[in-house]
Amino acid sequence: MGAHGKDQHRELMPMAIAALVAVASVTALLLLDFGSSNSQGNADGMITSAVLTRAGAIATPSEKPTDIATPETITVSERARRRRPGSGE
Repeated sequence: MGAHGKDQHRELMPMAIAALVAVASVTALLLLDFGSSNSQGNADGMITSAVLTRAGAIATPSEKPTDIATPETITVSERARRRRPGSGE
């Protein structure tokens, strides 16, 4: 019975190591995300967007951004008129 118990403990060792690595990883991620309120521009959104794009996924924002300026929408013909020399602009 003693030899069987030691074998069972050896079989559980990889699972225990994987569980410890998983707990340490989740803890590190939580500390990085919520640990310090010392944001330096917080470029996490750009990194997340790059990762999602590379994976082929599309990120849909949960709320409309308020601090982003929307570009002016103009037709192609209006743009051509604006670029013509002597058009007044």
